[in-house]
Amino acid sequence: MVGALAAFILFPFTISASWLATGPFGGDADIVRAIPGAKGHVIGAARNGLLFSSENGAASWTYLPFPAQFAGVLHALEVDPKSPQTWYAGVESEIGRVSGVYKTTDGGNSWKLLPGTEGIGVWSLALWPGDDSVIAAGTSTGVFLSRDAGADWKLISPKEDTEIRPVVSLAFHPGDSNVLYAGTTHLPWKTADGGATWQSIHTGMIDDSDVFSIQVDKDKPEHVMASACSGVYNSPDGGGHWTKLETPTGAFRTHFVALDPRHEGVVFAGTTDGLLKSVNGGHVWRKVSAASVRALAFDAGLDGRIFFAASGGSTQGGLMVSNDEGSTLRESNTGFTNRNFTTLSGAGLALYSSSVYEAGTGGAYRTENLAARWEHAGGPNGDELVQMATAPDDPKHLYSAGYHGLFESRDGGQHWTIRKPPGDGYPVAALMPLPGGVLLTGTTTGLYRTVAEGTWAKVANDGIQPGNFQSIQRSAGFVAALTKWGALVSEDAGQTWRSCGDAGPKGSWYGLAFDMLGTSGIGTGNHAVALAATPTGLFRSTDGCQTWAQVHSGLDAQTVSLVMFHPTRAGEAFLSQGGRIFVSTDGGQRWQPIDDEAGSNAGPASLIVLSAAPDTLFALFPRRGVYTTGIGMWTKGTEKTTVGANTNVASRTFP
Repeated sequence: MVGALAAFILFPFTISASWLATGPFGGDADIVRAIPGAKGHVIGAARNGLLFSSENGAASWTYLPFPAQFAGVLHALEVDPKSPQTWYAGVESEIGRVSGVYKTTDGGNSWKLLPGTEGIGVWSLALWPGDDSVIAAGTSTGVFLSRDAGADWKLISPKEDTEIRPVVSLAFHPGDSNVLYAGTTHLPWKTADGGATWQSIHTGMIDDSDVFSIQVDKDKPEHVMASACSGVYNSPDGGGHWTKLETPTGAFRTHFVALDPRHEGVVFAGTTDGLLKSVNGGHVWRKVSAASVRALAFDAGLDGRIFFAASGGSTQGGLMVSNDEGSTLRESNTGFTNRNFTTLSGAGLALYSSSVYEAGTGGAYRTENLAARWEHAGGPNGDELVQMATAPDDPKHLYSAGYHGLFESRDGGQHWTIRKPPGDGYPVAALMPLPGGVLLTGTTTGLYRTVAEGTWAKVANDGIQPGNFQSIQRSAGFVAALTKWGALVSEDAGQTWRSCGDAGPKGSWYGLAFDMLGTSGIGTGNHAVALAATPTGLFRSTDGCQTWAQVHSGLDAQTVSLVMFHPTRAGEAFLSQGGRIFVSTDGGQRWQPIDDEAGSNAGPASLIVLSAAPDTLFALFPRRGVYTTGIGMWTKGTEKTTVGANTNVASRTFP
């Protein structure tokens, strides 16, 4: 114990950790923008505010924290053509203070919400190429204009005219900042006098067409193209008249249209039937990809290279690149992840994660090389893998729970068989396999146990109300079942249970972990140290979870969402609070934050240490996937006596 405490004292105020994104990579991407004047520098984003940057031509991506991540919809992202480190982002959110125009002047490292836009839902942005201080914002209430790089804003569309809102697309005339095109959810508009007057410019368009994008030809400004829910349109007279261009059957709803600034006559359109390309101004189209492409960007530093963002649940998607002028596309998602992850589990050297609501790409993912490479294993037909756990004594033996059933796989998730659920078939909210074929499940009606696919037995609740089991966790020979009303603990693989004392004010427990802090083996429950993660902070017990004291050293009295002990090093523990990960080496008495590049305003959904790889910490972040960091350099604390399979996982489910 003295050695562990000494190691803690030697820590600096903040522990430095280098985090590596491992995947599983891919998922929906909605925006991509190339940085002018910087060959191979490109940024990609998703609607939920996930933001990534690449400086090597999309060969790999680096996550960039964004303040509105997961709090709103990122509709627009634009780069200052004369200042490559200055970007603008448009956000709409149900949380009023989150909506508005955000600006960064250091390449996404820091952002500020621009005054005058706070609380306004922003759908589109446009920067005038003649002067980078002139910016237009299309919003839920009309068109706003700034002529001082976003310091001040003025509404330039009629406040009382509901037809000119929401404004979902914008485009400036390249030679005159007073000429501005605005696409709405019902046809396009134009001003030629800086917003003093507006005219509807829909002659030739199908009525009530949502105009998703407008493109002005930089060499022939009177030539304008638009994309809408009804197709692709072309205008030779500045929007005075439109002609609907013929596209292949099925390619009607068009997310965007883009003119290649490097090659006259080359046009791309992202449609419901995939990506189309034309080399004669849109008169004849060729389908070049089935991916649901939502945006593209041309690399000004390398002719022929184009970046793409694709979404819609297709097997091909995420961030993509072409080096042959869009004739062929390939995925380039290393470092980029945007998936609906629910769980992370593992045993031996194997790790498993799962994602939901992803047609063709959802289900189980596995890696058997410490997350160096993930493989898609799939899932049971007709259901989603909301819960998944690995048998501690067989890394290929998995159990999963979906919305409609309970499933089992004995080949690492490649094939699944249905299992009879416990009780009255209520949805399984928590499950935990134990050595020897024991499986525990928690439902709204109680806690159940079975051995080797036998019958289910409802276990005693020891005075705890039986409903709403939220999670089951194992550590140091203990199994903890958490409910809305308290916690139950078993030391005999779930055969008998006892209740824990209250940790702080009564309410939900988010995690309960045990540690023996010694080398003599497991011993009895009354000698165990326990840590409880609660909405009001971390609590510590030295009598096997009967009485508790709140831990204040290094932590706040606010939500601790995860807590776990290291499976093989006594006294070493990890938790998540306020979006950050903390470490302790003295049994949870004192804590230090890990200075983690992987951190953000959303903390990890799971933490895991494999006993077979004790010097690596794995963290699953919502939607961003699994990150790893080395932890062996902090302490080589007292080694525990291994009891059975000794992998520790702290996890919460986010379906």
